[in-house]
Amino acid sequence: MPSSPCHRQRIAPPAQFTAVLLAFALLLQVPAAAWAQAGAAMDARRPAEVSQVLFGIISYVRWPMARPEVRVCMVGAPRYGAAIVDTPGSSTGQRIRVKLQPAGLAASECDVVYMGSLPDGEREHLLAQIIGKPILSVAEPGTGCTVGTMFCLRLADAQIGFDVNLDAIARSGLRVHPNALQIARRKGPQP
Repeated sequence: MPSSPCHRQRIAPPAQFTAVLLAFALLLQVPAAAWAQAGAAMDARRPAEVSQVLFGIISYVRWPMARPEVRVCMVGAPRYGAAIVDTPGSSTGQRIRVKLQPAGLAASECDVVYMGSLPDGEREHLLAQIIGKPILSVAEPGTGCTVGTMFCLRLADAQIGFDVNLDAIARSGLRVHPNALQIARRKGPQP
């Protein structure tokens, strides 16, 4: 029986063609999945890396009077606070006590102020209280570094670095080992 001109017959593509298309589609998905997985792994490592950098900075600082323990106060809403609390300070050779602290009490109860996210007015008030005192101030990555902060952590794709405010350090009476300043000057890996 002849087919009518309106009737179209569908021809299935050869099995090889279907297999090639399927393989190509999978290849397109693999890089996206690999990038997502690498990004998730980096995000999972960030808190520990921030904690390591913070305690590294503390190890390079000397206070005018020796302290039996360094009191680290986290103020505001720190994004990486849990990792800082969970990191044993004894690995730096110093006894370190970490606690959450209201910004208003930081000047009287802290040796180190780790600033998470704070409203601008509250941050300025906190800095006004601690500027000129032997209190190390460190701003968390992504919180915006203000004029009176001594160390400002910054995130790069592959590493965490920090910027240093030499004027704020000089006014505090703290001594910071030159190696910490050299580390701050280093840039990320060059292509």
